[in-house]
Amino acid sequence: MRWNRLVRMAGAIAVGAAGLTASSLGATALLGGGPVAGAATCVAAGSTGLTALVVATPGETITGPVTATGCDLGVYVGTGVTGVTINGATVTGANDTGIFAEQTSGLTVSGSTVDGNGVAPNTAIGSYGGIVLAGVDNSSVTNSSVTDNGGGGVFVNDNGPIDPGAPNAGPSSPVPSTGDSVTGNTINGNYGSCAIVFSTHNSGGSISNGIISGNVISGHPGVFRSTGPDVGGIVVATASAGATVSNISVTTNSVTGSFEGGIIVHSHAPNDVVTGVSIQNNTVYNGNNWGATNGPPTTVGIIVGVDVLPVPPANAPAIRNTTVASNTIYGQHYGIWISGVSGVTTTPANNITVLTGGTAIYNTPVPGTGYWQVASDGGVFTYGSAGFYGSAGGIKLNQPVVGITPTQDQGGYWLVASDGGVFTYGDATFYGSAGNIKLNKPVVGIASTPYVPGAGGAPASPAGKGYWLVAADGGVFNYGDAGFYGSAGNIKLNQPIVGIAPTPDGKGYWLVAADGGVFNYGDAGFYGSAGNLKLVKPVVGIAATPDGKGYWLVAADGGVFNYGDAKFYGSAGNLKLVKPVVGIAATPDGKGYWLSAADGGVFSYGDAKFYGSSGNLKLVKPVVGMSAVGTTTSG
Repeated sequence: MRWNRLVRMAGAIAVGAAGLTASSLGATALLGGGPVAGAATCVAAGSTGLTALVVATPGETITGPVTATGCDLGVYVGTGVTGVTINGATVTGANDTGIFAEQTSGLTVSGSTVDGNGVAPNTAIGSYGGIVLAGVDNSSVTNSSVTDNGGGGVFVNDNGPIDPGAPNAGPSSPVPSTGDSVTGNTINGNYGSCAIVFSTHNSGGSISNGIISGNVISGHPGVFRSTGPDVGGIVVATASAGATVSNISVTTNSVTGSFEGGIIVHSHAPNDVVTGVSIQNNTVYNGNNWGATNGPPTTVGIIVGVDVLPVPPANAPAIRNTTVASNTIYGQHYGIWISGVSGVTTTPANNITVLTGGTAIYNTPVPGTGYWQVASDGGVFTYGSAGFYGSAGGIKLNQPVVGITPTQDQGGYWLVASDGGVFTYGDATFYGSAGNIKLNKPVVGIASTPYVPGAGGAPASPAGKGYWLVAADGGVFNYGDAGFYGSAGNIKLNQPIVGIAPTPDGKGYWLVAADGGVFNYGDAGFYGSAGNLKLVKPVVGIAATPDGKGYWLVAADGGVFNYGDAKFYGSAGNLKLVKPVVGIAATPDGKGYWLSAADGGVFSYGDAKFYGSSGNLKLVKPVVGMSAVGTTTSG
């Protein structure tokens, strides 16, 4: 065996006829044909602020063991160091990343094992784990094993002021990555980030003409380590303002058991564009998105989604010219989940088999284009884009249903009964109920947690995986990722509580009483109440504005009371109603609202459009509440 990595002694050492030159240190080297033990020495990795065991030189071939214990990196390939080959190497033990390359070209990593890195990651580093290529051209990672790293598997990023591989700032202007490929690798057990990522990190950055092909990715559902879960998955994304990712081919990969969706195409930030992504002939199966972390609150094979941001339409992130075809998907609730993206090509057809109650291809509805009503017998009525996923109408209930709230992607809903029992439909998950608790007063309402993406790639918190119940005495019961921020359960109320509304970030909520009194908890601000007014009829519901700086109350006679930045758009207070109003739902932009009456009649105001009602139906039991199709965040 001939080793290409020799111990640095006093400068470069020429080794006779072998024609080899030693540069930076390896843990063990061969001199004159025999092994010489050498203590691992970490050296500066360029100007990154990191150290490395091996700092490559142009055209060098690196083989054999690279045991980087105590160093930040195993192998560092720096700016302008072109034509490096890492072949048959075993890179292990680095604090942050096994192989890190930046602003170079012609790098080949093949037949290597990158295992057990990321053992003590630096929190200033954005991407760490197995292999990071930042601002790298025409390079490849092929037929290698990337496993058991504390962090991700293989990252292809741009390089720039926000340097994904080092605590020191990168170049002042983004350096793109183009023409890179990740093919034929085995990737699993990388705890803390994704298996394969092609994603920008810097404003104005770009990645283009990439290939992700023939990789086998398998996760570990339910397993967490100190750096997090085995996230798995393949991600193609823009994650920085004004960035572009284009012409990425994702083919013939096998993905199973990922914490996130199996294959994800995502556009995150203002003026971002992802275009020309082709996802074909992959096999995605069994339990991907088991962490319910990327928009769908359940398992999903392939995700294509953009974030909904408070920016003008011209500045919104976009995904264009995307093909998702000829894939085999099974063992998932959703085969393909699409949010905020039109024109996704799905021909030739995908072979999709979903779990019971699942959907092969699900497009999240446009916010504000529909609503649900629920009756006290558990019957559910859907209008506009609101989907029907089942009801409790055929169940013998112990107590009547009193409320409904949808999941964050509008693909399901929860119903609650007055005894605290919770019923789940569609992609709604059961997180608990008060059905087995002896309540002082009946439950009167339910509200689900929003999906709030974490800053800088941190997990969503909350993530739309929970709900609150409120009882007439003001007691609040929280389940899943719904936090408890206080209750009116220990207050002597003038009138019973009739409703609950969460703040937009899920870190607080308002309760409203029948006399119009408002009680605020957590980060919910108090903006006024009708508690000091002489009401014609009692208040029956509350809805918050999108920014959480105001709310509307509605009374049984259809009167609407607005507080904070909630605008008044009209009311049914001057109408002779057949039956009393029972609830209110705001449009996602806060420029309108719907009222629902007990006979199923719907009244729309502001930009709330009328999509139908059950007012002309002979109902078995009265309608008791409504919810509107909201805004889906793709994560």
